[in-house]
Amino acid sequence: MLELRQQGLSLPTRLTQQEGYGSLVWKTASLSAVVRLLSNPAYAGAYVYGRWDYSGHDRSAKTGKAKAKLLPMSDWKVKLFDHHPAYISWEDFVQNRQQLSQNAFQETQAGAPREGAALLQGIVSCGFCGRRMGLQHRAKKEKRASSYICDRGYQDGDAHICQSISSGSVDAAVVAAFLEASSPLSVAIALQVVQNLEQDLAQKQRQWQLQLKQARYEARLAQRQYDAIDPDNRLVAAELEKRWEEKLARLAQLEQAFAQAEQQAQWQLSDEERKAVATLSQDLPAIWQAASTSQAERKQLLRLAIESVQLDGRSQAGKIEVQIHWHTKAVTRQLVDRPAPGEGSLKTPPEAVALIHQLAAEHSYAEIALALNAAGWRTAFGRAFNAYHVGYICRRDGLGRAKPQPTQQQPEQELNMLAQSLDTRNKVE
Repeated sequence: MLELRQQGLSLPTRLTQQEGYGSLVWKTASLSAVVRLLSNPAYAGAYVYGRWDYSGHDRSAKTGKAKAKLLPMSDWKVKLFDHHPAYISWEDFVQNRQQLSQNAFQETQAGAPREGAALLQGIVSCGFCGRRMGLQHRAKKEKRASSYICDRGYQDGDAHICQSISSGSVDAAVVAAFLEASSPLSVAIALQVVQNLEQDLAQKQRQWQLQLKQARYEARLAQRQYDAIDPDNRLVAAELEKRWEEKLARLAQLEQAFAQAEQQAQWQLSDEERKAVATLSQDLPAIWQAASTSQAERKQLLRLAIESVQLDGRSQAGKIEVQIHWHTKAVTRQLVDRPAPGEGSLKTPPEAVALIHQLAAEHSYAEIALALNAAGWRTAFGRAFNAYHVGYICRRDGLGRAKPQPTQQQPEQELNMLAQSLDTRNKVE
């Protein structure tokens, strides 16, 4: 729907109001219109009957009518294939329906790729108990990798979760295996990418041409209807003139949008573009690492080759067994080191900690914090040091309590001189 709106392409619909009932009008794409197009078997040249079941006991509280329930395709009572000319084949229609079903976010299927950081979203399962693993995301400010977590049993009453594994090292291993496995197919990928781009451009151009053709026809029809009316019949003439003006306005709007689309997108690839696409398609790592490649697109690339991934972080201490199940039915097994506790988390810079150790025996927390800030050091979260930060590190590392806070006999000038001397010494070192 968003793509149609972005391209300025409208969808046809029939009026159901009493006035103008059955008339064809073109409207901005809506979600319900797109769903109807994708779910109606008439576009596949088939006549069907019995898609809905009205025999249930659940009724509308407002009208009292039985609520309809959509039946699976296998339960449709009548299916007449090749009943009329089709826009797409029946096989394509069934495949589209299956893909849309798989894109839904449910426990038993992968769901559509999303923009989250975890690359195995929807295709990762637990190698210990076999359940599908969920995701545990972190706040962006934490700068920590997401985790794959198997907690379905815990939700059902188990005492503990089955396992939780950081996505960082696992994703890196799976991506490396994917890029290595895809390298022999680079030439075929390049040819397919070029072909898909050309087909996509041709389809977009044809859609624009069809809409313009329909708009021009409707404008000419409105003009003929207006010309054929008796000028003395002013009410009818005014109405027909209004319709004619509406058709002309829509035609002008489409022509302007089409001209803008032609400027923004060429309908054919040039020889230079064709060579550039072919070269880039053979360098899959460059595509993978490109800033313009989204996380959803990376996940889609993985799913083209990988059916599922199983993780077992319990059988071997400090290790994660990764099983990659490819669509070719081959299985790749790897052992990945499990990240140590606290690895990758935000930490105070080691140089700042060393300076605290150096000064703790002779200076107060406030003096040390002033010296750290003057030297340009910051805490793990990027903030300026204060006495509480320094005191926590001193107690954590067993340095004991530092000297008392500066009194009135220790003027601010002395603290500034201390900070300047420490800053100078650090620069010399």
